[in-house]
Amino acid sequence: MIKKKLREIKFLLLKLLRIKDNSHSIALGFTLGLLINFVPSFGMGPVISTACAKLFKGNPFAGLVGGVFLIWAFPFFFYLNYLVGHIFFSPDIAQAVTTIDASEETVEVGFQIGKAFIIGMLINLIFFGILIYSFMNSIVKRHRNSMLTFIHKRWNI
Repeated sequence: MIKKKLREIKFLLLKLLRIKDNSHSIALGFTLGLLINFVPSFGMGPVISTACAKLFKGNPFAGLVGGVFLIWAFPFFFYLNYLVGHIFFSPDIAQAVTTIDASEETVEVGFQIGKAFIIGMLINLIFFGILIYSFMNSIVKRHRNSMLTFIHKRWNI
């Protein structure tokens, strides 16, 4: 199973590095595709990542690769959104548990948790977007040929 996943990663990296486009377009498409994993997309992530990359003039195939690359990590990103949002906007869950009339308080706490999640999602999108774009742009611009040679010839699976 691990060998199969490594072959899929190798295939995706080869396809990504062989795209005949400028580094900005590839990095933008990959970044937008990867950032869709921070947003709950209910199974439509690869389609949305391709459409977002095309909408913002990035490479659509790079967007698809970025959307599929870390699709398995969505639960981690979902929890990371809540943790980051909880740092900036902490909901008062203990108050809802201790009150007798829990119906109104439960709805209020639900809205507070939703606010924390959305704030964390926006912060993560901005932070990781800048980080991933700058990393991918420098990698594709400077090291595309050497990485392509390494992955194709020396990475044996």
